[in-house]
Amino acid sequence: MNSVKQYGPDGPINYEPTGYNPSFGIYASNYLFTGDWEDELTNLQYTKRAEPVSDANIAKFDDDKGIVTNYLYNSFKSADGSSTCHDQIKDFWEEEVPSDYHYTDSYSSSPKLAAICDWFQCEKTRIRIFQQQAGHTMPVHTDFDNQRGTEHGETLRIFVQLNEMPGGAWFHFKTSDSKVSINLRKGQFLIFNPDHTGHGTQNLTDIPRNTFMMVVKRNEWLDNLAKGTNDMTFINVDELLQKQAA
Repeated sequence: MNSVKQYGPDGPINYEPTGYNPSFGIYASNYLFTGDWEDELTNLQYTKRAEPVSDANIAKFDDDKGIVTNYLYNSFKSADGSSTCHDQIKDFWEEEVPSDYHYTDSYSSSPKLAAICDWFQCEKTRIRIFQQQAGHTMPVHTDFDNQRGTEHGETLRIFVQLNEMPGGAWFHFKTSDSKVSINLRKGQFLIFNPDHTGHGTQNLTDIPRNTFMMVVKRNEWLDNLAKGTNDMTFINVDELLQKQAA
């Protein structure tokens, strides 16, 4: 096979990758939150999902994923403002609107975890801690967030890993051109569109995996986040709190 060589005035031309596509790709951060928020995680009460889903097909879909039987939750922003409400309380197929959701007592009583949420400069609907139980696997799937409507903007999801899971808690992703498995460090995060990006999780350890799941609206700040430095950037949560208090 003949190769095709491309040369410019200064020599061979390097291919320039286009980078992260928020609608169809996965952003695994080179930003890392640092600090000790274990006491805040421990003091939270985790509950099962109790709200019935209005669409019977979606209820079966959720059951197949095991999100009722193999996960516990604590909400930092919810439809009724309580930490035990984990889903929409209106029709499933209505678009989630940020102004309809309210911060909970868990957000108020967990300043370090709240500072992590606030660092993301975008509108948010639901914020909850997913506590995947030991040994559970959620198959790769896509969701319906943007099929509900995009009048208030494209919906993305942010996952922030909240505890160390060395060697055993994986996120599996499948896109139109890639298939990857990622074991996040504590404080590292992911951003993706849940309608277009297949995603699943696998906890091979004997402890729960705690992850923030934020349902957010895409904006310029999020688009620019992945265009920043390629070096690892560490975000000290105690310093975030000091800046907020100043």
